[in-house]
Amino acid sequence: MKHLATPLLAALIAVSPAAAEEPSKCSAASLVLWGDGEHDDTAALNAWFRGETVLWAQTHEAVGSEIADRNFLLSSTVYIHGGTGRKMERFRMVWPWRDEVVTGGTIAAGNDPDGEPVADGITKVNSDPDEGVPYDGPKLEPTEHGIPRHCLTS
Repeated sequence: MKHLATPLLAALIAVSPAAAEEPSKCSAASLVLWGDGEHDDTAALNAWFRGETVLWAQTHEAVGSEIADRNFLLSSTVYIHGGTGRKMERFRMVWPWRDEVVTGGTIAAGNDPDGEPVADGITKVNSDPDEGVPYDGPKLEPTEHGIPRHCLTS
């Protein structure tokens, strides 16, 4: 038995450093957007506004560049980036723990990455006065085939 354990242990040690030095292979899992007001859509809606591919949870079809007549349950901030070509109309966003509701109208990101998103006909209930104001944020990270060039692994 000892004769078998030594070669096996040596083989495992020899293979382990090679596996640790292999480059990371990151893949982006598709996020799903519900738009039903019952499921948390924060991560998927942020990804969609970044211009990423997001799937409808019910149909597994890609969400297009425009969304209309949907309700979103949110647990955190939604960031809208200019230049992604995304547009949302006749929507309702609800942050229940803050008792905040935003309804619209229209939010259009436009196609100019240096331009600001435009909001028209938006109603805000229980929101802070500085919310919904454009500000300079970090630039969007370039992707290769829809996958960010940098990603975290655990």
